[in-house]
Amino acid sequence: MIDSISNLKRNLATIVSDKNEFSELNISYVNKNHKKYTNEFMMAVDFLSKAIDENDLIAVQCALTRVKIASLNLSNNYQDVIDDIVLINKLDLWPMIPEDYQIPEHYNYPEK
Repeated sequence: MIDSISNLKRNLATIVSDKNEFSELNISYVNKNHKKYTNEFMMAVDFLSKAIDENDLIAVQCALTRVKIASLNLSNNYQDVIDDIVLINKLDLWPMIPEDYQIPEHYNYPEK
């Protein structure tokens, strides 16, 4: 996943490289945050498992909250990617996509 995010970061930077309005994309922070938030998520799930094993209902509630927060952090991290793509798609760079356009087969991208 980290490799894909790095590749996306390079691609987005290439698209906007000559656009002055993009000093820095949100995706610049995604790799660093992804590792941190993934670790926090895994720790929270581990905490939840231990709390359930010990039948500690108060700790289970706390662990569920930690899992929720870690999940939201991961979600927000991906929202940064979405925000960058929305901004880039709004730039006046793109030709109109024909209604009958199909991705060429040589891209090996599945339909729909």
